[in-house]
Order: sequence, then structure tokens, then C-alpha cells
Amino acid sequence: MAEFKDTIRAAGGRLDYLFQPDGRLAYQISGDIRALYMVAVSMDGSYFLDEVPAVGIGGTAVYRQPSVIAYVQSDEQGMWGRNCPACERYFRTTHISHDSVCPYCAKSAPSLTFISKAQRLYIAASYDAWARAMYTHKNTSLSLDDVTDKTPAWHYSEEKQQMHFKCKTDRCGVETDILGIYGFCPRCGQTNARAAFSDVMNRMLTRWDETKKTVTDRERRAEVWADLTVKSVTEFETLAKHLRRRLLIFPMTRKRREELEALNFQSPLEAGVFLRQWFDIGIVEWGGNATAPPRALKDTEFPFIKKMLQRRHILIHNSGVVDEDYLKLSGDTQARLHEQIRIPSNEARHFVELVTEMGINLLDGIELGIVEAK
Repeated sequence: MAEFKDTIRAAGGRLDYLFQPDGRLAYQISGDIRALYMVAVSMDGSYFLDEVPAVGIGGTAVYRQPSVIAYVQSDEQGMWGRNCPACERYFRTTHISHDSVCPYCAKSAPSLTFISKAQRLYIAASYDAWARAMYTHKNTSLSLDDVTDKTPAWHYSEEKQQMHFKCKTDRCGVETDILGIYGFCPRCGQTNARAAFSDVMNRMLTRWDETKKTVTDRERRAEVWADLTVKSVTEFETLAKHLRRRLLIFPMTRKRREELEALNFQSPLEAGVFLRQWFDIGIVEWGGNATAPPRALKDTEFPFIKKMLQRRHILIHNSGVVDEDYLKLSGDTQARLHEQIRIPSNEARHFVELVTEMGINLLDGIELGIVEAK
């Protein structure tokens, strides 16, 4: 794959409309073309009618008539740009037929409605080239290089944000590029979050191991333990917000939707209570299914989680200095007012492990629970 800041070019090529003596138009595509699909456009060029399915030699494609065929080629990586018709965010994917699911907001719609803004301009140019050939009785051509989506926010950024993932669902395998970490497969709707979240959390544990082995300075070690405490919950919150989008596509009252949108995943224990009441989905437990047994965090872990969440709060908002709220909310009987908290190494590691388990429970409840409900 190209690096994030690289321009992703179209595969290159040219489309010729050749006027025939009998008044028909012939199409000729030439050049270095990786992949393409066809769209049937209304005769006045104002709207899209159908995807035109590819057929083998001797086959006949079925689509609405009369119409004009526009050929949309992929970029040099075999992917097409898409814009979600609901949230309008941009992504790239190999899936361009039938219905599509937005990787960002999880909403589903016909794939024709996902055609990117840049490709809409290209299809309009293709229609214009066809019209010129038809009405002037002269051959016309169109460069296929113009199909590439050159969204500035996609190709230029101060830091790398692009995530490329291949759906691991059986018989799917669609490839997708998104901004951010987590996304839903445009074809089957499966999230990439299980592998992505596990990878992030495993890297945290690797960092803990390396620091434990190689760093001897007490202050530097303390910084790492504090950083892991903060970032583990941040990663959980990012995961939970992503998965919440799957829940938000279900029918619900306006009040319940507003409550779900406002749910604070920086407080996972409280959020878990509401998810259990509303959707029978747990954060501290997984109910199990035919292939996986139920599991739950031990009751003895809850006071520790509560304490670590409050430690995270003062690390972010009070430079780790104990205040009255921390003493009231954390249950930490060893802390003293105005002292600066230090996270013991073993507690930092155990907290990362527990946050990982809560994330997997949430994934199982939403991902596997929804499958069972269907």
C-alpha cells in the first residue's frame, strides 16, 4: 500500500466514444487499468439508474433502459473512493456493488448513493463526452486519470491517521481504508475493532514489559505507569464510541437516543449499568453463547477499577495531586490530601489487563449478541 501522504493515482487510461456509421456509439477503453465498474446514467444525465453488473462472454447485463453507461475505474491499488450519504465522510474500499455499510457511522444504503463526490464529477464528464460524440457525430475521448479522489484531508496530515484493514469474515475479504482506527466493513458490516483494540492493548503491555526490564530511573518508570493508566481508558472510550454507532442504528425513542449518545465511557462501570438495562449488553460480564462460555470480572476487582479510574481523572485534571473529590470517590484509604499519586507498576499492568477484558466483553455483547438476535 502507498504511504499515507502519498497521492493515490488512478491506474491510468483513456475512454473513447467512437461514432459509428449506423449512428451507434462504440466504447473503447485503453491504457493501464486495474479495475472498473459501470454505472447506468439517465439519458438526461441527471441521476444514476443502476449498477451495471459484469457478465461473462456472451452474457447480457440487466439494467434499466434507456441509459448511458459510465465506466469508473479504480485507483492503482484497486480501490474506489466513497462518501457516506448519511455522515458524508470519505473512505476507500474494494466493495462497490449492492448495499454498502458506512465504516464510520454503520448506516447502510445502496452502493450507488456512496459514489464519491470526485467520481460524480467524473461520471458527469463521461456523460458529457458521450453527448458530444452522439450529437456532433464525432469521436470524443476522456482521460480516466481524473477519476482519482484527491481529497486534501485524506492525503495530507501532520500525523498518520489512515487505517487499512481487510475484513476477516468468512467469504468477505473486502479491503477498506479509513481515517482513524476502528471501522465497519462496507460489505458485511463487521467491525475491525477486535483485532485493532487487542493490538493496541497488547502494545501497552509490551511497553510495560520493556520499561520494567530496561528503565531504572524511578521518575521515568512512574511516568510510564501513569501514561498506561490514562491511555488504557482512552482506548476503551474510543472503542466504545465506535461500537455505540452500531447501537444507534436501531429504532429507539428520541429520549433513549439522546441518553445513549451522552453515555460517558470514561466511566465504564456506570456506562455498563445503562447498557445492561437498555440492551442486555455488559461491560464487566459476557453472557456467553453456543461457542463461548459466560465470563465476568470478579466482584473484588470493582473497588480496584473504581480507584484506578479516579487516579486517571486526577492525573489528567490535577497533575496527579490528591484532592477532596478523589478521597471521597476513589475509596483509596492510603492516599493523603495534596500528595501526588504514584501508580505502582503491578497496578498499572493489572489495570490495562482489566480494561482489555472490559473492551472484549463489550465487543462480544454488541458484535456476537447482535448476530444471535438476528
